[in-house]
Formats: sequence, structure tokens, C-alpha cells
Amino acid sequence: MREDPRFAEALHHTATTMEAAQLCRAAGLMVTPEQIWRQRGTLFADGLPTWRG
Repeated sequence: MREDPRFAEALHHTATTMEAAQLCRAAGLMVTPEQIWRQRGTLFADGLPTWRG
């Protein structure tokens, strides 16, 4: 997933951690919204927050 620009773009455009977790599950990654929330500021190299908080 780390090298998949389409997945990264889709993840970057999710509006909630629930949407992000569903996207991850569809890609075979099992994470909870809570796990994603804890990493929200570190998922993207551009330094922008992943989700509003």
C-alpha cells in the first residue's frame, strides 16, 4: 500500500476515520478508526493533518 498512489490519494480524500478504516478494509488492511485517528498527523509526508480534529 505504501507505494500505491491511487490508494494514497483515496485515503487522503476521506473525510472521517470511519471512511478511512473502510477504505483500508477494502484493501485488505485491518485497522480501526481509533488506530487511524492516533496516526492522523503522521500518515502523509506533506505534513498536512489527515483529518480535521
